[in-house]
Amino acid sequence: MAEQRSGSILAVDFGNVQTRALLIDLVDGFYRLVARGDTRTTAGFPANDARLGLNRVVDQITSVTGRKLLTTDGKVISPEQNDRSGVDYFVMTASTGRTMRTVLVGLVPDVSIASARRALAGTYVEIVESMTLEDGRSQEEEINAIVASRPDLIFITGGMEGGAEEPVLRQAKVVQQALRLIKGGRKPAVLYAGNSALGPTMRDLFGALATIFIAPNVRPTLDEEELEGAQAQLALVYNDQQAKRGGFGAITRMSRNGVLPTAQSYNLITDYLGQSSGHNVLTVDIGSAVGILSAYIDKHVTTSIRTDIGLGHSADSLLGTVGEAAINRWLPFITTSNQIRHYALNKTLVPGSIPETIKGTFLEHAFLRAGIGALAEASRPTWSKQLSTPQNALTPHFHTIIGAGAGLTQTGSSGFGALLLLDALQATGTARIQMDSFGVVAALGSLAYSNQEAVVQVLESSSLETLGTVFSVTGVPAINRPVMHVRIKTSDGQVVKHHVPGGHLWVFPLGIGKTATVDVSVGRGLNIGGKGRVKMTAEGGTVGLIFDGRGRPLPLALDAQGRAAQIPMWIAEMTGNPQTDIPSDWLTDAIDDSTGVEMEAEDAVRKAKDRGGLFGGGRRKTAPAPAAKPKQSRPEAEAAVAEKSSASVQNELDDLRGG
Repeated sequence: MAEQRSGSILAVDFGNVQTRALLIDLVDGFYRLVARGDTRTTAGFPANDARLGLNRVVDQITSVTGRKLLTTDGKVISPEQNDRSGVDYFVMTASTGRTMRTVLVGLVPDVSIASARRALAGTYVEIVESMTLEDGRSQEEEINAIVASRPDLIFITGGMEGGAEEPVLRQAKVVQQALRLIKGGRKPAVLYAGNSALGPTMRDLFGALATIFIAPNVRPTLDEEELEGAQAQLALVYNDQQAKRGGFGAITRMSRNGVLPTAQSYNLITDYLGQSSGHNVLTVDIGSAVGILSAYIDKHVTTSIRTDIGLGHSADSLLGTVGEAAINRWLPFITTSNQIRHYALNKTLVPGSIPETIKGTFLEHAFLRAGIGALAEASRPTWSKQLSTPQNALTPHFHTIIGAGAGLTQTGSSGFGALLLLDALQATGTARIQMDSFGVVAALGSLAYSNQEAVVQVLESSSLETLGTVFSVTGVPAINRPVMHVRIKTSDGQVVKHHVPGGHLWVFPLGIGKTATVDVSVGRGLNIGGKGRVKMTAEGGTVGLIFDGRGRPLPLALDAQGRAAQIPMWIAEMTGNPQTDIPSDWLTDAIDDSTGVEMEAEDAVRKAKDRGGLFGGGRRKTAPAPAAKPKQSRPEAEAAVAEKSSASVQNELDDLRGG
């Protein structure tokens, strides 16, 4: 798409829990983030209309800037008027709603199908069926498989440029027969990204049966892969699907690019940051329903999207994915299987709830660490292939690590957020740590298709919060013995020397925009990014310079008593707050007396999923919102779901969530 220069830009991201808006404008000739707002998403039950959330979040920006951005009937004013009302450009992204059920159709699993899977990175899809010439299934079996999978999208690939056409046509005709058997309004969209010579034929085959999208061949030759065209068309497919849900239809007509998947923004921006810096970059966002991890390594970007990894809607799925042991690994107290399960079920029922007790906070962060760890573990085989390292290797060196999502950015302490990232990713070497507290990455990704200048200038400004630079020791350090010998010389000539003991962290406060020369060496058998000594100019931030002497892999205690000593100490070292001691009665065997409550809570979750999912919209009919209860503090959408379970069950779940 041709780049266009515009003035003011309104960018809105619709998440499963939060809707965020950013106002970007020209200030002294440069694009800058001017104002922001956030509110609860209203695309799901009971409102089923994303426009309500849009109006609320834009009103917040209006109250801050004094600029009128909406008409009386809720439409974005565009272009910007002489009185500065409105904006020149309105873009939007979304991760709300269920994923697109997708059937992959190709010729060879390791060629066309593999390229199709990589093209799907950055789009919220669930691959429910895959068909190739090597399946060995009859045409009847293939047709039945497509119909039974109830797809939202059929993605057809295959055939090199100038190659044989008949095998691709054979697969396409199977899809055509399946589409004829799918009745009513359930017909999926079809995306073709194979041999370009068959493009007109595909339009003839599917034009009368489904909405057809044509993209350039994802695998033009055996050694070449071209994914950008298919990814752009996938964004259009996503926009088409979203327009049918939760009031998005009216909103997409106001946006020049329609609605793009939020995950695609992470893919685009991570790629840009990696290319522009020439270094490895990692971006991770764990939200309510979806976990996203994008990594730029050795000139290639890969993005993992997991709809089973989230802290709210997908909390129960996350527990099922990682297992109780992965959660217990980060808890500094003894708990029971049912209490962990109750926490997950309660978060699934009430995704926007926040911990009310210290135990609840520890549980929330245990889920977060385990979720990010699972995302990294799933990505590690790809990283190892790119770097030619063993698959069980440590996290590779990333020059920049960016965290996003409320679980990371709204801890109340920048130091605590940095600790959570370090714990979950077990970063190695040296890295600059940043947080996307305002949802800038999502906004800029949607803008990248048409105004790259704005993307570059906003990223180069202070739109991302820089926490500082971390130096991490790899190896097994001697506990409480000096393992990092640090010498820091600040820009004003101050020299600071410090010895960091094994098993500990140390933070040197160095403010935003400031740099210092750091010389750090480690003991025998240890290294920092493969080196025994590192000397560099390091950037400070809201935390400063972080020296992690705990070792890699992280030597987390195997018992609750050991973790009760470690975890609060690490939090205190990173935040500068007094250490919170774990009460002794938290370290005795917990009583598990809540099986009945768990069964009722599981039933409530199951019924919610049967109605079309926990994300709102889905395939259920709109029901009236229940009457509000006295002192009810939950948002409307969450309360409506919570009311489906009995009051006694909900009250007990609220108690158990905190331990």
